[in-house]
Amino acid sequence: MTGMGHIAVLVLGCVLLTLALPACSRGSSEVDIGATVVTRIEEKQAGDAALEADAQAKANAIVEATAQAAPVAVPSHTLKLTLTPTTGPSSRTPSPTPTSQEHLQKGYDYADQGDHKKAIEQYTEAIRLDPQYVYAYYNRGGTYENLGQYERAVQDYDEAIRLDPQFVFGYVNRGNVFGKLGQHKRAIEDHNKGIKLDPDNAYIYFSRAFAYGNLGQYERAIEDYDEAISLDPHFARTYNDRGNAYVNLGQYERAIEDYNEAIRLDPQFAGTYNNRGVAYKALGQHKRAIQDYDEAIILEPEYAKAYYLRGLSHNMLGNSEKAAQNLQKAKELGYETP
Repeated sequence: MTGMGHIAVLVLGCVLLTLALPACSRGSSEVDIGATVVTRIEEKQAGDAALEADAQAKANAIVEATAQAAPVAVPSHTLKLTLTPTTGPSSRTPSPTPTSQEHLQKGYDYADQGDHKKAIEQYTEAIRLDPQYVYAYYNRGGTYENLGQYERAVQDYDEAIRLDPQFVFGYVNRGNVFGKLGQHKRAIEDHNKGIKLDPDNAYIYFSRAFAYGNLGQYERAIEDYDEAISLDPHFARTYNDRGNAYVNLGQYERAIEDYNEAIRLDPQFAGTYNNRGVAYKALGQHKRAIQDYDEAIILEPEYAKAYYLRGLSHNMLGNSEKAAQNLQKAKELGYETP
């Protein structure tokens, strides 16, 4: 999965809403090599002088602390929730007018096609016709989030919550945007509110775990991933991200167990193979790491980081020519070494 999935949720008969998921792009769901060092995996100095400029003495295995992504159409890692965003009999959400519903649907369709400007126009028209229309604010907020206009997204989520204080995913998505803004404690506060309203929803624990991970609180993140898995044991992304938390704690064998399960559930997600390769590399099992990087590259032929990591592992095995080829390919694809 790359990016965030548009989730169609049936509410009040025929209203489609978008549900913001934390990013399943490689940036946020992979063990990465980058500037923010969480865990260091020691590498020996490259012996070949031609590799010295590219091969790193230390490969830093981290979970990149990028925040939640906004809704975009993504085919592979869509989290399909069974609950509607508004839960409980006390919801004060008023029934929208038929015309405002039509504009909401058009806005959703435009957003699903990637035309966010027209989507916002449709959501805004729905709000003009029905200023109490919670879901129009909610979806417009998701579209602003997708455009990187996080402050405007927060304003729309604020309004959705003001109109319906029981609107669970108003809190959850606002929390995700706070994460984008680097306000992870505020994100956790919103996820706490969501859990209080809907304590059996796996997605909210998953979102809070992601926020804890961004704060470096990996043990607490794992506790929430555990709870998410107990509620929904079939979502591959949860195992992948819990594996990342274990990597950051240096528990590579446990990480590999989680990556194995993530791959069993979703064998088409290149990022998990890359992550498992990093864990094998941390254990010094470079041949197995290379096998995983191979698979990641088969699934995503332009996966620059996988080429870079494969180059490092080949170098550690003394395969200088293959190492140089992979490092050069990573460079051509735009990968910048840390």
